[in-house]
Amino acid sequence: THHGGDLNIDHRVVHQAVLTACRPMPDCPITAIYAFEVLSSTEWGVGQSDAFLPNHFVNVENQLFQKLEALRCYETEMRDFPHARSLEAVQALASYRGASAGVPAAEAFLLVRERRL
Repeated sequence: THHGGDLNIDHRVVHQAVLTACRPMPDCPITAIYAFEVLSSTEWGVGQSDAFLPNHFVNVENQLFQKLEALRCYETEMRDFPHARSLEAVQALASYRGASAGVPAAEAFLLVRERRL
């Protein structure tokens, strides 16, 4: 789900809705909830008490090209660099998150809740 500290109100509402819908009830099949970051929303949520501090990384080296190609389909949403929502910024974030995890490219997540039985 979206990170609860995103600047965009709709992202915060989605986060709350996911937590509500995925309450750890008996027989609930959801065992983990991860929050992801959205460029030009998560990092702009300054002043939030729950900053995005990722603790789960997924190697996306083999999928990054496909992600960038998919983002090209969203011409009205993407911006020119140095905007945070540019293809160059997406690639830079993947490289940075990869360097944080010891791989060429990664996506970062924040484990919100996990149930291990």
